[in-house]
Amino acid sequence: MAIAARILAAYLVLLAVVVAVNFIATPLYHPGGDEPFTVWKILNWFMAVGIVINTLITFRAMRVVDADESADLRSFLRTRTLFYVSALVLLAFFWNWFSDLSPNHDPDGLVWVFVDTVMPLVMGATGGRLWQLAADLN
Repeated sequence: MAIAARILAAYLVLLAVVVAVNFIATPLYHPGGDEPFTVWKILNWFMAVGIVINTLITFRAMRVVDADESADLRSFLRTRTLFYVSALVLLAFFWNWFSDLSPNHDPDGLVWVFVDTVMPLVMGATGGRLWQLAADLN
């Protein structure tokens, strides 16, 4: 169990770093105009898996805190915030990504900015917390 948790945690943290770095670096390497965003098109597949995993992990954490009658306010707020922000990013990501994949629709660039700035924060926080929990399992 601890090994699986560490693998998922490492995936989330690594993906958070890659998305953040690519978001910052895109203006440096992309020529602009109507040129395709090739790196993002590949990265979106990994982001889709990551945000689903992240939302499931935060949902599970929220349920664990709900079941714990001795949970404090900090745990309650942390798990709820991470879950609802994860769900928000998940919905925005898939809505915009499906628009990007559709031949007759254009994705909204501002939604991508939101997703690409918030997703690394949420995944980094969840991955870091999961890594700590995996260490506690050993």
